[in-house]
Amino acid sequence: MIRNLHLYSLLILAISLSNCTPDNPTTPTNLESPSPIPVSPTFTATPTETVTPTLPATFTPLEVNERIRAYLQNTVEYCLAPCFWGITPEQTTLDEATNIFVSLGLQPEHTLTQNNQEFYDTDYHIEKGFEISIILTVQDGIIKSLDAGINVPAEVSIPRKWAAYSPETLITQYGVPSKVDFFLGRVTPTPTHSMVLYFENSELIVAYIGSDLLNNSNPQLEICPTTNQVGHIQIWLGKNPRHPPKQGVPLEEASNLTVEEFSKLMLGDPSKACFNLKEEAFP
Repeated sequence: MIRNLHLYSLLILAISLSNCTPDNPTTPTNLESPSPIPVSPTFTATPTETVTPTLPATFTPLEVNERIRAYLQNTVEYCLAPCFWGITPEQTTLDEATNIFVSLGLQPEHTLTQNNQEFYDTDYHIEKGFEISIILTVQDGIIKSLDAGINVPAEVSIPRKWAAYSPETLITQYGVPSKVDFFLGRVTPTPTHSMVLYFENSELIVAYIGSDLLNNSNPQLEICPTTNQVGHIQIWLGKNPRHPPKQGVPLEEASNLTVEEFSKLMLGDPSKACFNLKEEAFP
């Protein structure tokens, strides 16, 4: 009897399945008869070795100072923009960037979440020297952009202690800038100016802020970008930089130079790399 019950159950299940049809049947269109596909012998794949990124070495405070100075002075092998200290927007992960900073005794801190993006900040201070602040924009664990601010101590040395970001170095590495903008600060007793270099193909913007005007008696406002003292340098990296500089007065309007002439001048004798700004060009 139990055996008959099992047979009935199986029969009912078979009938039920044969009557089942999809709720929304689809009509096949232009289906062709498939051609026979030859079957290749199976094989056992050899597992590939998983490459684990090598974490950067951890340096002592003295070694960190020397390494940062070497980065700033362009005396160590250095990755090109849009890379900064080994961090490349759209490629480097937050974990990888954190490892780089930790090796230098720095720890990025989460400061803001906005529009599906996370912002991290870290600061570095060299005693009696540079102050560096770096902000990372992160989305889905990937660095999207990076901006760095460097407070520069007063100096008159050549080459500069931050030669890696001096105009002549950038032009040598990345070619003629896409454009050059200027801003004029009419403060007393010493007016200042700011200059912004754009290298669009390298996704790099560098601003030199608070540079002194060397000849205040000259109504044309003489500037020497390769030797002027600079108060602050701001660097933006990435396709969509965070808070990029506003539009300034273009080089061609602020002076009598083209971008090509400006670039050639910056690569010449530093003591002669000077030109005049037209004060009337600035609002």
